[in-house]
Amino acid sequence: MSSLYLPNRQSSFDLSKEERAQGNVDIELGLQGDISSSAQPGLDGFFEQVRDIQKVLDTLTKLLKDLQKSNEESKVVTKAAAMKEIKKRMEKDVNEVTKVARLGKSKLLQLNKDNLTNREKAGFGKGSAVDRTRISTTNALTTKFRERISEFQTLREAIQTEYREVVERRIFTGP
Repeated sequence: MSSLYLPNRQSSFDLSKEERAQGNVDIELGLQGDISSSAQPGLDGFFEQVRDIQKVLDTLTKLLKDLQKSNEESKVVTKAAAMKEIKKRMEKDVNEVTKVARLGKSKLLQLNKDNLTNREKAGFGKGSAVDRTRISTTNALTTKFRERISEFQTLREAIQTEYREVVERRIFTGP
């Protein structure tokens, strides 16, 4: 008996070129549109906001590393001019972290507001798949943001303590 495979026939599960061009993404969900499009119902613009917040977190991480590096440099510098330069750079980094942290906080607050607004749309209420996705992603970003701020505060306290100790040693040893 011959095989059931017919080379000129297409599987009933395959989409024709016309159907693919129309963008039938998921027949069960009734989604229409370009397959490459990342727009999903209830999540339009959400992942763009997430990327913006991730960029803020990356900036905070970079500034934190720069500040740690400057702090380590300050421990081995002996010349006053070099020390002033490092302290100036550290102050600049601290000010930049403050600005970036405010920006990140405002973006997270906006994301939370958008999550609440999205809940009011039909089909995206509390507990829906889209709502759970939005909330879990927002919570993860918030946790990362808090960790970065906590790391920064810990480093800042360490820097202040070390600086105080250096000043005390200079005063007690005297010229």
